[in-house]
Amino acid sequence: MSQRKVPWIRILRIMGFATIDFFIFVASATFFVIQSHSGSSQLSGNLQNPWTALRTIFDYIFFELPQNPLLMLTLFVLILQSLVLGFVTDLISRILLKRRKKNFSTVMHIPFSWFWIFASFLFFAALTVYLAPQAQPYAYLRYISASIIVLFLPGFAFTKMLFPDWRGLGYADVAALSLGVSLALTPLTALVLNYASCGLKEGSVLALLSVLTILFAAIALVRQRFCARQERPSNKAYRRTSFGCPEAFLFALPFVLAVCLRVYPFLISGLPFSVDAWPSIKYAEVLLERSPVRLEGELLGSCDELGDRLFGAAISALTGLKPLRAMAFFLPLAGATSILMLYALVREIYGERASFLASMLLATAFTDIILTAGVKGETYAHPLYMLLILLFLHEGMVFWKRILLFSMVGASLVLTHYYTAMLTATILASMGIATLISRWKVGARLGAYSLILPSILSLQVLAYLTIYAKWAFMFISSIDWISAASYQLVSFASALYLAFKPSSSSRKRTPLTCVVASIVAFTLAFLATRRPLVPGAPVLPSRYLLYASPLIIAAPLSVLGHGASKSVKNCYAVLPLFWLATVLGLEGFAIFGNVEPGLGLTLAYRGVNFLLPPFFILCAIGFLQLLENGASSPKRLVKASTFTVLIVILALNIFTFHAAIFTHERYLGYFWLYRLPEYRAGSWISSKCLNFTVAGDVKFAYLLRCYFGLKIDEFEGFLYLVGKASSKPAILLTYDQMLKNGYVLYGGYSLDLPKNWNEKTYELSLVYENGLVKIHCG
Repeated sequence: MSQRKVPWIRILRIMGFATIDFFIFVASATFFVIQSHSGSSQLSGNLQNPWTALRTIFDYIFFELPQNPLLMLTLFVLILQSLVLGFVTDLISRILLKRRKKNFSTVMHIPFSWFWIFASFLFFAALTVYLAPQAQPYAYLRYISASIIVLFLPGFAFTKMLFPDWRGLGYADVAALSLGVSLALTPLTALVLNYASCGLKEGSVLALLSVLTILFAAIALVRQRFCARQERPSNKAYRRTSFGCPEAFLFALPFVLAVCLRVYPFLISGLPFSVDAWPSIKYAEVLLERSPVRLEGELLGSCDELGDRLFGAAISALTGLKPLRAMAFFLPLAGATSILMLYALVREIYGERASFLASMLLATAFTDIILTAGVKGETYAHPLYMLLILLFLHEGMVFWKRILLFSMVGASLVLTHYYTAMLTATILASMGIATLISRWKVGARLGAYSLILPSILSLQVLAYLTIYAKWAFMFISSIDWISAASYQLVSFASALYLAFKPSSSSRKRTPLTCVVASIVAFTLAFLATRRPLVPGAPVLPSRYLLYASPLIIAAPLSVLGHGASKSVKNCYAVLPLFWLATVLGLEGFAIFGNVEPGLGLTLAYRGVNFLLPPFFILCAIGFLQLLENGASSPKRLVKASTFTVLIVILALNIFTFHAAIFTHERYLGYFWLYRLPEYRAGSWISSKCLNFTVAGDVKFAYLLRCYFGLKIDEFEGFLYLVGKASSKPAILLTYDQMLKNGYVLYGGYSLDLPKNWNEKTYELSLVYENGLVKIHCG
């Protein structure tokens, strides 16, 4: 051990002994105070519950003690005395150890250090959860420690248990697995606690997560001791990248940017983002109040999307926040971790430069921001879906470890959002078959194990649908299943042809193919401004071509990326094309498959979010291809133009996000942003109008029906405002955005109201107004 590290270890030892001495002093003083005031009724009442007693002591320390200078001086002397005793204790222990020819480096071997850090942090977290005063800034300690327990520690300990020497993993893989596995474990542990007698409470959640973390860490510690020191791989290859900076910076920058963009709607409004948030939040509140409780039935309804709700209940219990605020912040934070998953899976095949560019593109993509900023099942499912693809593509792991991780994450994904799980199984099956064909063409070992992982996920989806969601088999007819399968076969055959045709014949056609890709993308966007591409979809204004321009500009880059991926010596290099083809097959089925208007529109706009990751992977590879071709002096203009295109794409993506959140552009999800006056209006209606049917649009329908439990008619208000209603509504709710964007109906779009629609409200009595919302009584 180097001499530089010895003083730090010695300081830590002294601080540890001093802390022990300090707690002994405090415990002794507390004991004498209790003995001297044993007859006090107030004190005896506070001591009935040990946690109440400790919290009373902490409140006294934080709030009353700082106001008394004499007591503060006493506390300072006590701390100084503890430090002196800690130094003396350390000195005596060093003398005794030297006599026995031992030192602390052998007694406390360095591999144990992370284990003690884990144990100490869990102990500190338990103190903050139980004892930290519910006042600022002390409550932030509880928020931070609870978020680390839920989002990082269990996954890190589990990953360390499987990979005690980090063999085959880089820093990005460790970060992605730690966060992803934690997100997968939390709903499963909350599910177990809900069926236990203790229920979902702060103590039970903290105890179970802490026990699991310590158990995984202890097993990892034992396994690490048996790993030969000389066989452990060095991580020096991951410390510096071709960009000349640490790799931690490369995956941290897109992740931080993604977190800021996805949490921002909550920060400016103080309410959860997305109309789908209210059923999940209400479900989590009932879990906390009634747990243990049946997860299906009259009390909670169906259990189609449980993962985000169980996670919300767990994080709410630990932080002490209500689910309304806890889920509004932590679910977008969880959704942003999909950027880390993308970075890790792209780095595994193409290197850190392509992974950084793809992560930056996905972090700023408008549709992905809107999806993962919402409090809904899809938000929580997105990082799990990306993690499953990472596990499928990661050849550096031992296969049984991949199966274990895959099965656990797959179970959590199915529990969270079975539609995403079904699509993920289809994507993995397509990539698995493509892998077999690729290996067969080069004469390598086929490796039929590439089909085992999608088979596991398919069985999990089938089991979930059979037990919990049998209605899904009746919701989609057998004809629709056959039609969807046919589109998938056509898209797979097209991808197979593009992936394995000779590269020499395609190089001459590459410029023409890039132009055609841009024209096709522009034509689709242009047609959307002239006619509905999907039954039930609105006709978009012409200016919305600006919001589609990032995809139009990036289309040629994806063509270049596909050509460059074929030159990579990795059987997985062409798989993003099959990933993309699977989602395009779904989009083709939604647009041309003659499905029901509501189902087709839902599949079409949700499919875009699954389209972006493989699309941006190909774009990143194409971007690097342009940079390499522009390395010489005559081609510097190409290099500069390429960087300009990248900056324009990122800027347009962020501008589209700005248009949805701040300028409230229609058809971009503007109505997902709730404001406090709107919530207060809903709360006022719930307290005054329980027995009436409220007439309001879809935005308030989700809030009033799914959260406050009121009866609401979405069409009655629209018919009255356009002059087609036969009678006046009992309660009519209008708000300011109706003046600009009209009346929101199902499908995510709004219908225009007559210019004089506001005059219709004069026939009713205005009973409530808060500047944004008006409530009228008929």
